[in-house]
Amino acid sequence: MKQPDISSLAVISDRNTCALLDKDATISWYCPGAFDRAALLSSLIDEYKGGYWEIECDNKNFIGRAFIDRSSVLQTNFEVNSGKLSITDFMPLASKFNGICRKISQAPATVTGRIRLVGDFGLKPLSLHHSSTHTIVLPEQQLWLHCSHTLNIVNDIIQFDAPAGDPSWIALIDSEQFDCNMLDDALASTLAAWKEIEKHIDYSGSFEAEVRDSLRALQQSVYEPTGGIIAASTIALPEVVGGKRNYDYRYVWMRDAALITSSLVALQTDGQVEHAFMSFVSSAMKKNNQSHVSCFYGIDGSVRTDVRELPLMGYKNSSLVMEGNAAADQFQLDAEASILLACGAIYAKTGERPEWETVEAIADYICKNWERKDNGIWEEERVQHYTSSKALAARALEVMAPYQTNTETAERWLYNAKLIRNFIKENCITSYGAYAVHAGSEDVDVACALFAPFGFDEPANPHLQKTIATIEERYEEGNLYRRHLLEFDSAKEGVFLAASCWMAHHYALAGKIEKSEAILQAVQSCANDLGYFSEEFDLKENMMLGNFPQTFVHSSFICAVNGLNECSEKNI
Repeated sequence: MKQPDISSLAVISDRNTCALLDKDATISWYCPGAFDRAALLSSLIDEYKGGYWEIECDNKNFIGRAFIDRSSVLQTNFEVNSGKLSITDFMPLASKFNGICRKISQAPATVTGRIRLVGDFGLKPLSLHHSSTHTIVLPEQQLWLHCSHTLNIVNDIIQFDAPAGDPSWIALIDSEQFDCNMLDDALASTLAAWKEIEKHIDYSGSFEAEVRDSLRALQQSVYEPTGGIIAASTIALPEVVGGKRNYDYRYVWMRDAALITSSLVALQTDGQVEHAFMSFVSSAMKKNNQSHVSCFYGIDGSVRTDVRELPLMGYKNSSLVMEGNAAADQFQLDAEASILLACGAIYAKTGERPEWETVEAIADYICKNWERKDNGIWEEERVQHYTSSKALAARALEVMAPYQTNTETAERWLYNAKLIRNFIKENCITSYGAYAVHAGSEDVDVACALFAPFGFDEPANPHLQKTIATIEERYEEGNLYRRHLLEFDSAKEGVFLAASCWMAHHYALAGKIEKSEAILQAVQSCANDLGYFSEEFDLKENMMLGNFPQTFVHSSFICAVNGLNECSEKNI
């Protein structure tokens, strides 16, 4: 089984976990039960050890694929000997069982399914037993594989054959009972459930289809029991192919979640998005008895410090492969600030102050800790006085102070914001007048493109103008942008798509609408056929890089389009 290109991947989700499949309709990633559990299908990160699930047919040629409406039900179509084969893949919602269901149309040739199931990311053989000719049980996992046709096990490979002209189906679920009627009922309930999810948020305007694709990606990445949104569905998809910059992103990053919320608040919502974000932050802090937030949490709100190296080949021979993330103990000042900025957007929209005690605690923490060096937005191991972290912290205190009814506390927040601004003015300006990456540096970073969207600066500010001009000179490639890294040469990785969206947002606010649109068009050229983004894009090799789908990018795209719409209306 050959590993797919990242750009060929699609996601099906039940908002507890998800599966990834390519244009051949081969599933190469699936963690049963929850996003952050060990994968049962994982050939995406090791084509020899990992499990996979393919549906094959002689002379099968890909025609196209699409989701049904705004659901997570995917239909993939093939041409077979001048006939047609269609595969409908979904994970049941509002059903009595959970798992993966695959409905296969009749075809003019024999359809063969081959399934290799391996536990613990491909490291643990599984016990497989027939409970009938059409059902195989995985007793340790409490899962059953049901099929319309006879299932055979040959050398740890499960296979079925559906003769030409026979429609078929197959499902890996947590129910011992299953039949075609249950499959059809589950499909109907799943489509109905996604229509209800769709009602929570909507959008119309420029880049309408693309924004709705991004909304689907975000909604597929929600862990329904807690409302947390994972950064990405995968682990170890590399920022540099063959390199060691490979991470586990199946967690709720506070910075990412806050920016996602900020992007969605500007759309037509029913309040569920805003409530879920605030509830997750507050619950996580209370659960862990914290006065401030961790930079990321497990999907259940727990603090996750577990890290394990997996003896796997990796995606396209990119190892190390790590389960867990070593950034758990980092201090990321901008993450705290991003939460307050998101809350400010929520408060401005609703006129209410949900979870105010949590907001106060975070603001007070920023006041007490802003003078510390932190790990910055790019989670560098080397701590510095990162300019972007300080700037967002100052702006966050300014945004929240008007909502503080205690005058003394509000004045203290504003006083600290002024101190931070003075620190930046005195320590974080380069000799040529740009905002430095960190105090004492002569380099710049694209994270400063967030200053105007969050209101820290006006686009016409001379320091910000010089910063943007320097970013264009040093980090621009085809209307897309790289970031600056202290510990790695960013010229060796791809363009950073979220940051490219920030630049588009900045230019929209600066009144340069054509430039903003050109950047967003360039960003969209890096999406796949279903509108998904990975973290980065290699322009030379024309390939996606990094974990997938990257919710940080999808939210940044939505945010930039929001900014473009607002500024375009002002210019009419």
